[in-house]
Amino acid sequence: MKSITALIVLTLTLLALGSQGKHVESKVADKDFLVKQKFVFEMLQHIYQDDVFVTKYDTSFYEYKPWEHVSDYHKAEKLQHFFELWQHHPFGDDHMWTIMYDLHEEYAVGLVRLFFYAKNWETFQHVVFWARQHVNKQLFVYAFTIASLFRDDMQGIVFPAQYEIHPWSFFDGETLEMAEHYKMHGFHHVKQLNNVYNVVLKSNYTNFYGDMNYEHSLAYYLEDIGFNSFYYYFNLDYPYWTKGDEVHVLNKDRRGELYLYVHWQLLARYYMERLSNDMGEVPEFNMYEPVHAGFYSGIRDYNGVPYPSRPNYYNFYTPDNLEYVKNVELYSQRIMDWIHKNNRCDVDAVNILGNMLQGNADSIDKQFYGSLDKWFRYIVNEGQPHGKYHETYPGSFMHYDTSLRDPLFYEVYKNLLSHYWHMMDTFPEYTKVDYGFEGVKIDDVHMPESLTTYFEYFDADISNAVNVEHSAVPAGDVHHMFGRNSFYNGSSFVIKARQHRLNHKPFEFTMDVSSDKAQAAVVKVFIGPKYDEFGHVIPLDHNYQNFFELEHFKVQLEAGVNHIKRASGDFSFWVNDRTTYFELYQKLMDATNSDYKFKLDQSESHCGVPNRMMLPKGKKGGQVYQFFYMVYPYHEPVIAQYAGYDPVVSCGIGHGSRYVDALPFGFPFNRPVKHDYYFMVDNFKFFDVKIFHRDEHTNVA
Repeated sequence: MKSITALIVLTLTLLALGSQGKHVESKVADKDFLVKQKFVFEMLQHIYQDDVFVTKYDTSFYEYKPWEHVSDYHKAEKLQHFFELWQHHPFGDDHMWTIMYDLHEEYAVGLVRLFFYAKNWETFQHVVFWARQHVNKQLFVYAFTIASLFRDDMQGIVFPAQYEIHPWSFFDGETLEMAEHYKMHGFHHVKQLNNVYNVVLKSNYTNFYGDMNYEHSLAYYLEDIGFNSFYYYFNLDYPYWTKGDEVHVLNKDRRGELYLYVHWQLLARYYMERLSNDMGEVPEFNMYEPVHAGFYSGIRDYNGVPYPSRPNYYNFYTPDNLEYVKNVELYSQRIMDWIHKNNRCDVDAVNILGNMLQGNADSIDKQFYGSLDKWFRYIVNEGQPHGKYHETYPGSFMHYDTSLRDPLFYEVYKNLLSHYWHMMDTFPEYTKVDYGFEGVKIDDVHMPESLTTYFEYFDADISNAVNVEHSAVPAGDVHHMFGRNSFYNGSSFVIKARQHRLNHKPFEFTMDVSSDKAQAAVVKVFIGPKYDEFGHVIPLDHNYQNFFELEHFKVQLEAGVNHIKRASGDFSFWVNDRTTYFELYQKLMDATNSDYKFKLDQSESHCGVPNRMMLPKGKKGGQVYQFFYMVYPYHEPVIAQYAGYDPVVSCGIGHGSRYVDALPFGFPFNRPVKHDYYFMVDNFKFFDVKIFHRDEHTNVA
């Protein structure tokens, strides 16, 4: 029996490509669900300390060894390798972990299986507690999150934001040092609110003390905690090392095509942000030449070791990287050969290419085609061997939650995606026949001619970043008595990092669409650049790769004139900012001890894109971008949308039913545009918009 009950029906929008933001209905948790939720919150607080639990766990938890309880797991034969590996070489916090290394991957695969195959909640609790006590914490969080995303009895369970679970990956060392400072000094001069010490720290981006290059001026974008979390969770939804299971078949979601599209869209969005800062196209990574953009990481691990930085004009073509460079050359040539031998021009071929480039478990031949994704990361992570396994220290490029911080990420993936665009160049060009929608015309689009962006302050709970003392007996503090262990001298505390983050004022559009009959259709909306950094119009045949998808939804056209209205707050795959860890604990406590309803929906879903990143910054005097609107025939997907899962509490990974329709991702920009006049069809329309940036830290007029 599912431990959630339906409560309210809300009018919300449909799912669009790759992510979900809002759904048809909302639910609230029952008591069984709240017990599970409380356990998850307890396991993820102050993760590097295993002796500060407030809740009393009996001795069976502390004495538990999973290899002594193999009958409590499904498919126990798949766990034997992990048991052998662990008993010979345990992997604790004295190691630096990354999923990118083969040996580290073995630990991750084994631990995810251990969690996933637990037969019941009791076993799951015990094995999670065991791992929380003994396993490297980054590995633990990674495996715990993935297993929970796919276990039936964990659907709807809320995880705190990754930047609050592991703030070391998101906030600079100065911020974390100040957080520890307040705690070590007993919160001196800090006022309490409702018996809670509240500390708010100003957290700077890494260019606060100066830009080391032009790219560094984009630190507010590159280091955005929401955007970096999105990329982290995307890679946990589709772990490269697995095909999924019997229920969650990852390739049903066209994972290879989605992998290419997500990275294409990241590049397009980054290019528009560069234009807002008078910067031009993203350079393509050349592993034989010095890289202009250096990188200052500014972050450190829990053990105090800083993530490596890189000077400007750094040359990666070194003896340490020679093996990696040769592998990139070898696998690139093999993939190019496959592209030119391929005789299919459909999404299946694109999906195959994406799987090969990533080198995931659905690659048609991983041994032969390798993983360009991984080899490029090895090149950028160049460093001296360390540790007992003679591995290089895993820097920001070797972790999904820190990859986007480095501007070189975009240069590398521009190189990698060149294989995709090369393949698309071998496909037939779309013509008016492919683009048109007979009997349908966009008569007009109504939307503001100017949009506004601004910076606003955002607070994240980084209490996990400080160590706490063990308190055996709750001292009357309600949060502490409930299990929250951010506690000092009789009172709870919460430490928040305050950053200014990009946002925009809401907007809406209305499309006037004429149709000669009643029929199903889809609407897609993109934003793209109009001018380059020199003020020159970018022709469509050089600009089609730069359009960023904002919305994609199904409509039912009636015969005659249709007025299709949409507000930016209702766009499908965008999500709100995450509720802080402290507020989540408060809501859980209230729901457990009163009639407060702990609501479950997808408004803050991990698989959605932060809605504050929808628009590029623009400029104080305004900067022109162009919206693209399309109405197109509805192509029914093979599996009906939402089939096989509950969209209220799940992103539907691996069900093959996440998408609105069966169109190729990015259509109509997914193939080279060689003749711009083919876009002159009645169901397409471009609309120029000027984006103004306000310099105040507020959106109040």
